[in-house]
Amino acid sequence: KLGPKPFVKAPADRLSTVNCIEIPEGLDAGRVIANAYDKFNLEISGGLGGTAGKVFRIGLMGYNCTPRNVESVITAFEDGLKEQKFL
Repeated sequence: KLGPKPFVKAPADRLSTVNCIEIPEGLDAGRVIANAYDKFNLEISGGLGGTAGKVFRIGLMGYNCTPRNVESVITAFEDGLKEQKFL
């Protein structure tokens, strides 16, 4: 529905604790991250090392792994994508 794709293509190679989502070409990731924090009080991280500027990282452990928090992250991403006319 939102469009962005998993960074790691093979499901068997993905971590179960962190979801890495590709940053679509032309999207200002910093604006999406700032929007999530400013409007929704959510911290979404960018990539590290070789993935810097290429992915969003979303934790999937502990307190973050609740249906309510998953919906909050989806809502924040949707809002950030709409803000930049990606939806």
